[in-house]
Amino acid sequence: MNETLISACQMFLIPATILFAAVGVPNGRGLKLLICLMGMVTSGLWFYRVWYWAGLSVLDRRTALGLAGLYVLAWIFTLLIHLKNMASAGYNRR
Repeated sequence: MNETLISACQMFLIPATILFAAVGVPNGRGLKLLICLMGMVTSGLWFYRVWYWAGLSVLDRRTALGLAGLYVLAWIFTLLIHLKNMASAGYNRR
């Protein structure tokens, strides 16, 4: 596998994973929403960077896009859940 690609994936994987852990910490809905948005942007940039990377083999590109896409989908799902919870009547309104 391309060593530069491995380094680039680590550059995005570590912050995206830390942000997943950070979603459970705050009590306020605004901060949770902000963390979700930051996670989506980080994962989206990762996907975009791999998508337009020139000179990657097909296997490397598909592997990196699969990993980045997994995080993008997870963040979209998390954001939608937080938006649904914010709209529901029983959600903690801090």
